[in-house]
Formats: sequence, structure tokens, C-alpha cells
Amino acid sequence: MRLISTLAVLLIGLAVWPAHAQEAVTKRVQFAAGQSGATMSGRIKGYESVHYLLGAMAGQRMTVELTASSASAYFNIFAPGDRPGESTALFIGTTSGSRFEGILPASGDYLVQVFLVRSAARRDETADYDLMFRIASP
Repeated sequence: MRLISTLAVLLIGLAVWPAHAQEAVTKRVQFAAGQSGATMSGRIKGYESVHYLLGAMAGQRMTVELTASSASAYFNIFAPGDRPGESTALFIGTTSGSRFEGILPASGDYLVQVFLVRSAARRDETADYDLMFRIASP
């Protein structure tokens, strides 16, 4: 039974990881003074992905919402220390949608990965997007 559970987790991780992933661009999310949120805009094409790092504390409420020009654009969220291709995501956009809201389990840098699903990446599609981040204290 344990083997089946482990295999299921690995298969889910592989299903959401863009095949032939190129080197990801990494950007730090910083809020303007006195603000509790920010919006980052960008464009992804084919197998590209963009990683956003957002520092937060355990117990804070984080909201992330993606608005994109393509229904094939998604995001995953990884807990501090976890990375795409190495760890299971805390939030998987392809199965959970374009909005995450939750209480954070740990302090550190959360990684938000924006990507196109494999079928769109194979067709070398492009998506413009806005990614809204908000952090609130409990």
C-alpha cells in the first residue's frame, strides 16, 4: 500500500511538471512600503516557466491568483525549501484552479511556478498573465 501511495505522489508530480522544462527565470516579489500585496505581470512561451519567490511567515494567510490570456497557463506553489521536479507542490493549479488561499505552514521563501501545460508547450503557445500576491496576518 505504501508503494502505491509513493508511486501516486510521484506520478502527480511528473504530470504537473512541464516536460523538457527550460531554465526558469526567477523573480523576487516585494511589496511596496505599507502594502500587503503586489501584482506581477509577464509572458511565458512554450516550455518556459517563471519562478516567483515570496517571503512569508508561518501562520500568515497567503492569496495567489492567476489571470491569463490562455486557459493553458497555471501555477504551482512550493513550500520553503521545496523545488519543482524535486518536491510535491503545496498547491497544484492544474487540479485546483487559478486561485490559492491558505494559512502558511512554515516560514521562508515560497516558490510560485507559472507555466503552460505540456500540450500547449508542445505547440509553442504564448500566454500573457497577471499574478496577484497578497499576504495577511492572522
